[in-house]
Amino acid sequence: MADELLSELLAPGYYIDPETGAWMTLPWPGDPSLPMTDPSRLKLLPPSLGPGIIAWCEQWLVHHQTGEPWRFTLGQKRHIHMWYAVNREGRWLYRSGVKRGAKGVGKDPDLAALALAEFVGPVHLVGWAGDMPIGRPHRVSKVQIGANSSDQAKEALQVANSMISDRLRKRLKIDKGLTRTMTPSGSRLEVLTASEKSTEGAPATAVFLNETHHMTESNGGAALAAVARRNVGKSPASIQARVIEFTNAHQQGQESVAEQSFVAWQEKAANPLAKQDILYDSIEADPRLEITNPEELRRGIEQACADAWWVDIDRRVDEAMDARTSPGETVRFYLNGLGAAEDAWVDPPKFDALARPDLVVEEGDKVAMFLDCSKSGDATTLSACRLSDGHVISLGGWRKPKGSRGKDWLAPREAVDAVVREAFDFYSVVWFGVDPSPATDDETEHLYWMPIIDAWHRDFAKKLKVWATPGAGGHSVLFDMRMSQPGAVKRNRLFTEAAMQTVQDIEEEKTLTHDGDPMLRLHVFNARRRPNQWGVSLGKVNRSSERLVDYAVTMVGARMGRTLALRSTKVSTKRRGKGARILNQ
Repeated sequence: MADELLSELLAPGYYIDPETGAWMTLPWPGDPSLPMTDPSRLKLLPPSLGPGIIAWCEQWLVHHQTGEPWRFTLGQKRHIHMWYAVNREGRWLYRSGVKRGAKGVGKDPDLAALALAEFVGPVHLVGWAGDMPIGRPHRVSKVQIGANSSDQAKEALQVANSMISDRLRKRLKIDKGLTRTMTPSGSRLEVLTASEKSTEGAPATAVFLNETHHMTESNGGAALAAVARRNVGKSPASIQARVIEFTNAHQQGQESVAEQSFVAWQEKAANPLAKQDILYDSIEADPRLEITNPEELRRGIEQACADAWWVDIDRRVDEAMDARTSPGETVRFYLNGLGAAEDAWVDPPKFDALARPDLVVEEGDKVAMFLDCSKSGDATTLSACRLSDGHVISLGGWRKPKGSRGKDWLAPREAVDAVVREAFDFYSVVWFGVDPSPATDDETEHLYWMPIIDAWHRDFAKKLKVWATPGAGGHSVLFDMRMSQPGAVKRNRLFTEAAMQTVQDIEEEKTLTHDGDPMLRLHVFNARRRPNQWGVSLGKVNRSSERLVDYAVTMVGARMGRTLALRSTKVSTKRRGKGARILNQ
């Protein structure tokens, strides 16, 4: 039973280091229950330019602070081997990568060393010596370092410049600069500018993005990363340019570049049929450790710091235990875990651990549904909750496309109507609530969604065992939460109670299962605690925020509908036909 619970807690792509107990993601071949140094695993390593690159760096580079010959840690060497792994056709096994680590474990000099290797080192495959690939420097390289600001990128370049030994500088006549470092042959190591237009079309041979947990759409970092990916994406086959990120753990729900990369990797790792071409290397403390316990906190810090021998563990424990350090900061910066914002509605890892994408809600199962409507700003989402066990499924999410495609976009009422009607045909819907948007139709000046909501009332009133707004003059599906509407106090109280119960079922009871839908996951992580006179509900970071929470709202609403239905004497949980099943059993 313990093994089953652990396998459910481990996200796709994760395994536990049998020697330290750390949670790891580097796809080292072989049985993960064996040490990484086990001979049976080493024999399975793919061919790589990594050993030659490691040897080159340790011959020509120096430590940026001491000036001593540069030496990689064992963990860094393993990452380099996999990052520069190739197949027999001479193609990289991984087209993009992320190196995520705790604060102070050496990400900056690690980035700088690899950037210098890409600048003038043997990173270009030219042939094979038996089963061993042979590399040489690019004829002309263009290596770029990008960050959340040009100053941060310049700092990374400064670290790289300080790692160039005098022997290497004299041999290649390297000209060091504040924004670019060059060779007479035209090879460049430069800062990737913050201007999207100036970087568009740059013929980069490699791009390094630093501290991508800070890079968001609002500060221009997301646009910079998108340009970098487009630039390397059009690289010729002879170059195979790539982007690699070096980052701390991201704060979930911020939609940073680091979070987007994590989600993209997770989607691939969860699908065994997908091409596994994103190298994600993260060493994290066991999230089951109790960080308020000094002994367990120390163990977690030791796990996350791995072989970074220079880290002062005692100082880190003291900093993490300081009352001025929030639990979220401790998790993210000292344990390399995915901590939540201080006002996060739920703990993201605990929500992820309850994903059951293989659990099927079958035809005829009794469900409660909730629809949260929007005209053009927020998302319109539809969730269902099975009465028998409370499993939540995501039936549809519609939101305005980004950029010019979103101009004049309106939520597709016809498409939403079709999905709702299909759900009524497939499931046995016993409760359906719809919170209408206050937005009006430009032509009729009536509420944008009311004509369809009234049509659902006419068509489904007799089928619904419990009405969303019961009583004389009620409505079978309308669940209007605007405080200006009659009965809104009771409806908001019911929703708040359901939101609090949902948190308890996720974080304490661990009984809320869901389908793991990516949009649902993002909206739940975006949600923030919002106290009111009835308790604690949920909402966006602020009213104008583009970090949407609508799927979290409909999940809570569907669970609320289930509770209301189960309280009614008109409803039973029995279904016709076979019960729920698990796929692939």
